[in-house]
Amino acid sequence: MVPGQPHASHPAILVDLLLGAILLAGAAGGLRIGLGLPAGVLPLSLVAYAVLAVLLWRQRAGRAITQADRVTLGRATLVMLLIGLLPGAEAMAVDPAPIFAFALAAALLDGVDGAVARRLRCETQAGARFDMEVDAVLLAVLALWVYALDRAGLWVILIGLWRYLFVLAGWVQPALARPLPASQRRRVICGIQAVGLALCTAPGLPVTVATPTALALLLLVSYSFIIDAVTLWRNPNQGEQ
Repeated sequence: MVPGQPHASHPAILVDLLLGAILLAGAAGGLRIGLGLPAGVLPLSLVAYAVLAVLLWRQRAGRAITQADRVTLGRATLVMLLIGLLPGAEAMAVDPAPIFAFALAAALLDGVDGAVARRLRCETQAGARFDMEVDAVLLAVLALWVYALDRAGLWVILIGLWRYLFVLAGWVQPALARPLPASQRRRVICGIQAVGLALCTAPGLPVTVATPTALALLLLVSYSFIIDAVTLWRNPNQGEQ
């Protein structure tokens, strides 16, 4: 076991998941009532969270959940809230301050879980995988919000689709399904995408600023995925160092 990694069992994970569900229900329910949002906000948030909980429960069968994982779970809970609030996009377009706050918090927390894992020496492959999947969903949801708030055209959704298109390409071409080693370029660009998309939801941000920003983000993430694809295609036994 990695030093500093706490023991955990299914009941311990269940406590974390239940706490997240309670906080999510309170936030979604409060926003729904306070802002007069559609009734679907709360159930959609909880359904999205239930899917997350089931996947995490299955992934962590018999394994520990670390302090870093708890930070990632908190970030994932914010993402599920953003999903649940999508039915209220039209009402929230008048003042998207809550969306901006949740989006920016979820984006900035991306670096916290990694820092916690390194400091407490509780880095695990499962934790890194969990973090990566939360990143992918976050980008997809933020791209949807940028579109829903009329800050960019439908094309902005491609930012969130790139990861899943890459996975799909790996099913068609096995060379593209090979694992890539850790890349500073990939980490930096992912962070830029999350923060950049969050900023595109800022209250009062003109479309003339948001749209070019979103386009630049799309070009940047496209460049990153194309570099990875070319690397794997040319040398399927070695990724970027």
